[in-house]
Amino acid sequence: MGGLRHFLPARILGFAPLVLTALVIACGSGADKITFVSEVDGDAEIYVIDPESGIATPLTDNTSEDFDPVWSPDGKQVAFVSDGSGDLEVNLVDGKGKKIERLTNAAGNDETPLWSPDGENLAYISHQEGGADVFVMTADGGRPVRITAESPDDRLGAWSPDGVWLAFARGGSQEERGLWLRNPDGVNLVHLTEENDFSPVWSPNGKHIVFVRVFEGNSDLYLASRLKDGTWQDDVELTRLTQHEEDDLAPAWSPDGDTIAFVTFRDGNGEIYIMESDGSRQLRLTTNEADDLDPVWSPNGKQIAFVSHLYGPGEIFIMDDDGENQLRLTTNDAEDHSPDW
Repeated sequence: MGGLRHFLPARILGFAPLVLTALVIACGSGADKITFVSEVDGDAEIYVIDPESGIATPLTDNTSEDFDPVWSPDGKQVAFVSDGSGDLEVNLVDGKGKKIERLTNAAGNDETPLWSPDGENLAYISHQEGGADVFVMTADGGRPVRITAESPDDRLGAWSPDGVWLAFARGGSQEERGLWLRNPDGVNLVHLTEENDFSPVWSPNGKHIVFVRVFEGNSDLYLASRLKDGTWQDDVELTRLTQHEEDDLAPAWSPDGDTIAFVTFRDGNGEIYIMESDGSRQLRLTTNEADDLDPVWSPNGKQIAFVSHLYGPGEIFIMDDDGENQLRLTTNDAEDHSPDW
């Protein structure tokens, strides 16, 4: 594609040796690739970029809108959403972009695919019955199973690390709204919280769920914790992690479960912070007057990929887990967004 050269970072474009050295130090020798969405050719396409070499490769190249990419647990495939058939469908592409397979075929939009921890299933939201419901299908596109069927729209959150539960958010009345859990086979429905809560993310050890709560127009981060010797079907302990008058959003657990990255607007624009899992030691990692969004941890927990608007349109950046060695990976005049590492 004609715009590929614009994705190359400083070391490929021949910047000073100091920049090259910083990139090698930051990325190491075994960095995995980041998948993301770029609109550099006029519509949204799925790319992968190697943060060590800076080489970006398109996985899709068509006239449709392709977005919402997520790596499979084994790192060999990317599930994504495309409107190539006329409505939104879940698709699969291998990590080299050689084979694309459409997995959903029902009328109505299908979106936000999420891999099960073992990589055997995909959960997603489907509008085939009119509302937004949670469905689960095998990763080869086998017969989907609808596991929610209520009138308020559902928003998919995350799988539990053991694959036993799916967390999702629901709107509607106080009796309906909040976070819910359900087994992927459609049994054991649990109403976990009853406020305007969304974006649930399980801790790596499966004992906690961090989520966003909106109260009186302000978004803060909370933690739902399973009680000692209890189950998710019992009462949970709720802890408020942030208490700022500006919005806190987009929580992401570090792979070791000790740290939560998040986006906050307390400094006048979106900045990325980290904090301990109990909400203590909140540390600002990005410092500029542009929005920095969508933090995603590297598999080894040593780096964070994110989207920065420092140069105008969104670009993919990486940094160390303490905010050092911030490096711009994509350099073009289009929007680059939705990283997944």
